[in-house]
Amino acid sequence: MYTHLAAIPLFRAVPEDELRSLGDAAELRWFHKGETLFSEGDPAEAVWLIKHGWVYLLRRTPQGIPVTIFTVTPEEVLCGFSAVAGQGAYYASAVAATDTTAIRVPEAAFSQLFRSEPAFAAAVLAIYHTRMRHMAEAISLAPAPVEQRLAHTLLRLKASFGKTIPVTHKELARMAGTRLETSIRTIARMKRRGWLRSSRGQITVLNPNRLKASLRNHNHR
Repeated sequence: MYTHLAAIPLFRAVPEDELRSLGDAAELRWFHKGETLFSEGDPAEAVWLIKHGWVYLLRRTPQGIPVTIFTVTPEEVLCGFSAVAGQGAYYASAVAATDTTAIRVPEAAFSQLFRSEPAFAAAVLAIYHTRMRHMAEAISLAPAPVEQRLAHTLLRLKASFGKTIPVTHKELARMAGTRLETSIRTIARMKRRGWLRSSRGQITVLNPNRLKASLRNHNHR
């Protein structure tokens, strides 16, 4: 398990002996698309590291409707930080958006490292600072036209995956908080303009500057 952890940039500053100790407590798990890593309200007993694939964080509305509040990729890596934050229970569910490989680290082992290694703690907090910024941006775009919401989502995914993003129309619509039919029509319009290209299960960003300009137009209103 040490080799798996050492390959994750988050652990670069962690001394080898401490990383080996963490690896002894951790375990590698595999999930098929649609399987649940942990559920909202479950005891927060472990932190999860996304090694391959990506994961939806879902929270249910008072009406019981699941809403995607964030999508964790290997770049964001951390999932289930409620365990370290002392929340007692996970505030959201984590569901594999693709076939996913994740490392389960018991809360006690992760918390020990978090408290003993300031550089590691700073790296963890930097990930969550970026996540909060992305979530704040998404919330601010909630009343915006679908084009802007899709542009924001595509640019964030591009930062993780590069210009070719392994995402379906259904998954993209879910992340942007719009209906599938509306998302398909908007993506088709972007393709006609030369901003994107799509094929089965993936979308390629051809002109990120036009997506950014779309967002700037919204912000200047």
